[in-house]
Amino acid sequence: MGASGADLRGGQFRATALVMLFLLILSHSIAAATTPATLAFAISPDSPPLAFKREGVVQGLEVDLARALAAALKLQLNLYALPEPKLIDALRGGRIDLLLSGLPSAELAALGLSSSKPVLDSGQMAIIRTDDLGRFPRLIDLKLTAERVGYQRGSPGARLVQAQLPRAERVPFADANAGLIALRAGEIAIFIHAATTAWALAANPHETELTPLFQALSIEHWRFVMRTEDTQLRRDLDRVLKSWRASGRLERIIQRWIPLQIRIKDGFSLM
Repeated sequence: MGASGADLRGGQFRATALVMLFLLILSHSIAAATTPATLAFAISPDSPPLAFKREGVVQGLEVDLARALAAALKLQLNLYALPEPKLIDALRGGRIDLLLSGLPSAELAALGLSSSKPVLDSGQMAIIRTDDLGRFPRLIDLKLTAERVGYQRGSPGARLVQAQLPRAERVPFADANAGLIALRAGEIAIFIHAATTAWALAANPHETELTPLFQALSIEHWRFVMRTEDTQLRRDLDRVLKSWRASGRLERIIQRWIPLQIRIKDGFSLM
């Protein structure tokens, strides 16, 4: 009888433990089902019109795209603001899921990253003071200049200046805004940055001091970038982009922040 009583109590304990384990697993399953999946999207908030702060609020094309994507994929958006040089490391390290980049596909593949279909065609352009238009009438005059040329540190423009403007005195800046301020002040003669920056200046009716030279120095296809193993995310993004193009929604989102794009012997769209 004593042994049978011990066996009975042991059986009851095991049954209770199994019930508790089942309830624990069930509670975790319910929590997972009721907690929305997230999309961690990173931006660099010093690159208008792509992403920037106005009165403390982050806004821009990338922000609108991130919000629209999260809604289309039924994901909760977690938006992270990081310095541009840290974006790729954050993605590779798994701290974020997605970003928008103009890096070439081969360079992304070497980093273990993949990308969606193109979202926007851009490139690098030169911006000068309006009073200096006569100094750079041809593209060759720009490329052979020995003037002080600014660019954003760590950007595609930095690589372009080094490769295509060998005589220039190179002047790096932390962000586009710092470079444009220096250009206005006469501290540099040329600022090289993304075509999106040039288009934003051209679309501003109050801008008279600075003028973009609408000859692309490079062509960049901006895409959503994710880790190579995130194949389902890439398929979902391409599906959403295809739908947006068909409905015109992608164009409407872009036009809100880039109302003007210029085509001059390059692959840019005229809008």
